[in-house]
Amino acid sequence: MTVDLTSHARLGLVHHMLYPRCVEDPEYHVATLESLLRRSDIETLDCCLPYGHDRQQRLIRAVRESGKEHIAFAVHLFPLRKLSFAATSYAEQAQVRMIVADFIQQAAAIGATGFVFASGGPPYNEASKANHDAFYDFCRWLCEELARYKITALLEPFDFDFDKKFLYGPLARNLELVHRLRGEYANIGIELDVAHLPLMGEELASSIRASAPLLQRVHLGNCVRKNPNDPFYGDRHPPMGYPGGEIDEPELLVILAELRKIGFLSLKNRGDLIIEINPFPGLSEDESVADNMSRVRRAWASIAD
Repeated sequence: MTVDLTSHARLGLVHHMLYPRCVEDPEYHVATLESLLRRSDIETLDCCLPYGHDRQQRLIRAVRESGKEHIAFAVHLFPLRKLSFAATSYAEQAQVRMIVADFIQQAAAIGATGFVFASGGPPYNEASKANHDAFYDFCRWLCEELARYKITALLEPFDFDFDKKFLYGPLARNLELVHRLRGEYANIGIELDVAHLPLMGEELASSIRASAPLLQRVHLGNCVRKNPNDPFYGDRHPPMGYPGGEIDEPELLVILAELRKIGFLSLKNRGDLIIEINPFPGLSEDESVADNMSRVRRAWASIAD
């Protein structure tokens, strides 16, 4: 008999990616997040709150009453392509921290245990030492602020020369940064998004092994890197199995097998395994989730007998 994946993992979804219009439509944000919270096939999720006090209070109650655990707050509404966490300007850093301080309050209000963030630009190969120093200082400030609420900072590695072109950047540099911060702060780790690895030029299995000591959360998704004319080209998170994408069941088998080997997926440590996808063209959100859940479970069945 195949061991059910949920005995080894808390399955979840990323709200804003499944319903991308929520970033522009706060009422749609409320309705779709409430719908996601009612799903019985997930235990956790990545989410944020829309602007507006009444909307936020409504969703805070909904999240708190949902029974979902290990929730991660993600900075989806932060304009990271315009204002970087690695900014060297005093005024820009002040603006960054003002916005993020509000996000931290929202994360605490919904009972989040993780806080997902990335560096933003400039690209790794164009950055100055001052950018690296500024981001390090921001990370120290973030860990200190989050520690008040027992929330863990989750650094998400991104591509550095393909699409987003963020400062962090090569996986090894992410790991070095978090190891350095761990010298002062226990509440920081890595959220590894496997959909970013092909765009970063990283190999799946070795990246998982290298991240193992710092790994707190995993995103399952897909990317397109070969066809610039594809609407999902770059870091657009098509569903797994999307034609022309990089990740389908053979890759999922490798990913899940490595996560099991390092102990991220186990009976004693049910790791957070989060599907982050846009819907298939022509399929609904529910149909797309059902399809991708099935792909993940079939890959797991191949290694878990």
